[in-house]
Amino acid sequence: MAARGARLLIGRDAPHDPAEGVGLVSRAAENGDPDALSVMATLSGAGVWGVHQDWQAALDYLAAGAEGGSVEARSQLALLTPDSDLAFRASQGGAPPGFWKRLRDGIDLERWVVPPPPTQVCDWPKIWTVERLASPKLCAWLVDRARGKFTPSMMFTGRKAVFHATRTCSDFAFSLVEGGVIMLLLRTRVSILTGQATGQMEPPQIFHYATGQGIDAHYDSLYDGETAYGRDGNYRGDRLATLLMYLNDDYDGGVLEFVKVGYRYRGRTGDAIFFASLRGGKFDEKAFHGATTVTRGEKFILSQWIHDRPFAA
Repeated sequence: MAARGARLLIGRDAPHDPAEGVGLVSRAAENGDPDALSVMATLSGAGVWGVHQDWQAALDYLAAGAEGGSVEARSQLALLTPDSDLAFRASQGGAPPGFWKRLRDGIDLERWVVPPPPTQVCDWPKIWTVERLASPKLCAWLVDRARGKFTPSMMFTGRKAVFHATRTCSDFAFSLVEGGVIMLLLRTRVSILTGQATGQMEPPQIFHYATGQGIDAHYDSLYDGETAYGRDGNYRGDRLATLLMYLNDDYDGGVLEFVKVGYRYRGRTGDAIFFASLRGGKFDEKAFHGATTVTRGEKFILSQWIHDRPFAA
């Protein structure tokens, strides 16, 4: 029930049927299935598909799942607790009974979502950087979630997504379930950092650049000002801003360049940069950017596009 319910919630290799999915996962959780408890934690944190939003209940579900042996729940609690080293050792096995529930009681979610202060580095286009938006452990966790799921990246033309020679990387987009409680909280941290609501955000993606891959200079804007687009063909929103978080730094090349203003940036693991694609509500021609070719190793970037209105495309 837990596995099928999760597939129905994600809609990959199964129909997208949230109502049936929630029912299956909920019943499996009531029967004590640890992985179902972990999924219920995410649904409780998000407050979707008829599940009441309750962050304390979300932590309770994680703790119960971790006590039951869920690797998924244990890894998330280990990222949330201040004593992450102890938690990661315990997640390998040997934790005494009640360990994960006691760990849950020491988690301060309000403190966890507060981001470091940003630094504005350019006024036109508006660009900010922030150091250590995420810990190296969190970055590694995100990369592990995406491994084996990357597909060749596409470019959106304003009407449809197509393969394009200017983008040679691959990507993976998180569903709600795949992101877990951690992604919900990370997006809340990004919301506080940027001053934009999570409801304006597209599904987060990880981009993977292998040696020899990069992306030519481009704009992130989607709306041409005339032609509506999206699932129902009536969406007229546009990407207001882009946040890029560096998930590793053990590679050469791969430098972010704003070619019209001569600004270059390369973050360390956990650092982030965010910039505006619109200026005064209109397309900003100076937000023209790309990434140089990776010449050694591989580069992983978390991308979070943020729209100028609730995202419904």
